[in-house]
Amino acid sequence: MKETEILKIDSRGRIVIPRGMRKSLGLKENSHIMLISDSNENELRIIPLPFSDEQAFMRLRIIIADEPGALSTVSKVFGELGLSLLYGQTVILKKNQIAEWTVISPVPELPVEEFKKALIERGGAKSVSVERPMKSKIL
Repeated sequence: MKETEILKIDSRGRIVIPRGMRKSLGLKENSHIMLISDSNENELRIIPLPFSDEQAFMRLRIIIADEPGALSTVSKVFGELGLSLLYGQTVILKKNQIAEWTVISPVPELPVEEFKKALIERGGAKSVSVERPMKSKIL
């Protein structure tokens, strides 16, 4: 069921999500959400996240070949390690040559450097950089 409300932003940039919407989405005090802004569409999206306060996340920038199956191959490594993908966006940087996949994922149990190595060796990534480790409370 879709609900629509018109809200006002206060002087500190805050909004209040109406009680009925919070209830229908299962949002309570200290619930975690992901906020996505799309300036091209002039749109904000709020997505509830079912994670604990201690869950840590990372934002990765993964460079892959722009060829069929490349994204599938590198994303398979996440599955093999039992990591969910909270967010992903792929952009072609050079047609039929190179693409960039930006991902937000939970931090793996193995050291981040080993994870990056697995994405390159097993996933076929050309390069991997951790742009921003983050705690769930800032999402």
